[in-house]
Amino acid sequence: MSIVNKKNKNANLKAHAVKNHLWVFVNALIDKPAFDSQTKKTLTIRQSSFGSKCELSQEFLKKVSKSGIVESLLSWANFKQSKDLKKTDGTKRQRITGITNLEDANDAGGKSSDKCTLILTEGVSAKALAVSCLAI
Repeated sequence: MSIVNKKNKNANLKAHAVKNHLWVFVNALIDKPAFDSQTKKTLTIRQSSFGSKCELSQEFLKKVSKSGIVESLLSWANFKQSKDLKKTDGTKRQRITGITNLEDANDAGGKSSDKCTLILTEGVSAKALAVSCLAI
């Protein structure tokens, strides 16, 4: 997290963002484990009573930072910033383009867009039937 924030000060990443992009699996033996149910889904004892600690070495952290995770986190942070900027740019799209078999409503994106109806169909023939029924 600190490596990414050093490379891009505007990234402002939190620990949960790194957790979404990186998984570390640890094989550990815990003394006298206690679980919340018979399914053993959640461990309920405190970390201090595990009997061991998992400390990642600086060498391991350097290898992880060279693995491409930093670039992945930077691109995600840039995407998030651009997405936040698009929310506040004040522009509205009148038509969505680039999606095959999409038919916009006549008033979609306009002042009467609240009166439009969304119709989802499975397949082109069902779409043709829905469009022809609307014409009647």
